[in-house]
Amino acid sequence: MDGDVGDFAVGDVLIVGDRVAAVGASISAPEAVVIDARHHIVMPGFCDPHIHCWEGSLGRIIPENIPQTTEDAIGGAPVSGRSYMYAAHRAFAPACRPEDIYAGTLNTLLAALNGGITTVVDNMHNARSPEHSDAGVEALLASGVRGVHAVGRPRAGTWADPFPADARRLRDRYFGDDDDLCSMRLFAAGFDDLTDLLPVRKELDVWFSFDSGIEKQDLARLYADGSFDGREAINHANFLSRDQRQLVIDNGAQVNVCPRIESQFRYGRIPYDEWVEQGLRPGLSNDNPMTYAIDMFAEMRALHLVQRVDQHRSGSASATLREILQSATQQGANNCGVGDVAGSLTPGKKADVILVDASAPHLFPRNNVLASVVQGAGVESVTAVLVNGRVVKWDGRLIGVDLDEVRRRVQESHDHLLDAVNWPHAAVDFDD
Repeated sequence: MDGDVGDFAVGDVLIVGDRVAAVGASISAPEAVVIDARHHIVMPGFCDPHIHCWEGSLGRIIPENIPQTTEDAIGGAPVSGRSYMYAAHRAFAPACRPEDIYAGTLNTLLAALNGGITTVVDNMHNARSPEHSDAGVEALLASGVRGVHAVGRPRAGTWADPFPADARRLRDRYFGDDDDLCSMRLFAAGFDDLTDLLPVRKELDVWFSFDSGIEKQDLARLYADGSFDGREAINHANFLSRDQRQLVIDNGAQVNVCPRIESQFRYGRIPYDEWVEQGLRPGLSNDNPMTYAIDMFAEMRALHLVQRVDQHRSGSASATLREILQSATQQGANNCGVGDVAGSLTPGKKADVILVDASAPHLFPRNNVLASVVQGAGVESVTAVLVNGRVVKWDGRLIGVDLDEVRRRVQESHDHLLDAVNWPHAAVDFDD
């Protein structure tokens, strides 16, 4: 994914310490430990700038259609297949304990690593107390991912009002050295007025992440007075006017889109092309594990299919396979604020590398590598993952992780949360 380095039908990647030292057709390194990656695609790890990791104990709990007969079961509120805002923020989020935050966040991040996502921004919009925030950060550090903790306030219910003031404590306690594997930023979801956030952002000198709502801000003023400085990542990237989009682009900010979530909740409106047409290619993000499994291959495929449908219907230009893969790697890294160290196999960058098995029946024989990754591969195809030069998945299994203990924590959290909000436990549908 580095145009200057190029691609190789057969090649070598030399890793020294935590960095890529060289990429080429043939590298002489007599003292190196050799990983035989024949029959594999060697590529940079995916980079996801927008996952609400705390929801990991509630994975796929919102099916496509929920019968209205469940209204009485959860407080009499209308429930439908578009009920994410209610389920996540009004029902489950207030019931979360710190241990639920830890279990859900760790589960989500391990799912990301298992599928080759080596960098994640955890958009944590359930910081109900300092203990909740600590649990999210500690799960991030325990996971082994290259991660960014984007701390934000809850969207509903009551909380200890630790945000944004508690961000200073988090920075001092957990995030020091600029070269650390993990860092932090502010998540501005739910804020129409940024008055309280801007001084904290300036003091901590960090990125902002936004969900929908940034279109309500006076972007021209914010960029003109230095409150915004290009270190803004806009999730979903919907609803901005053309002039607002141009301001974002001209000032060097980043955007990411969520192909599967938009198709479920926003009627298929994925604003990928309108950003590309004005000069910025978005990254891709999974958004929330309550609706779908964390899977960057699925996001790429969803974007590819929507692009082709639009092309057939309207004759619009369509992203190439390489451009879609670029969105999942380098453009995602740019959104994560780590584009200079991740997103491509470039000498000098950190060694975040994944191996995709091309010998499996659905990827054999080996023909076009881009079609294989974007249109054919899946989570099960990722046989090895390195983060910062350290092997975290090998021979198809996460290593150094007690998955039985993780599953125990997640199951306990899941059962507590469903009981706390009186949510049906049925695993198939609510009629069983």
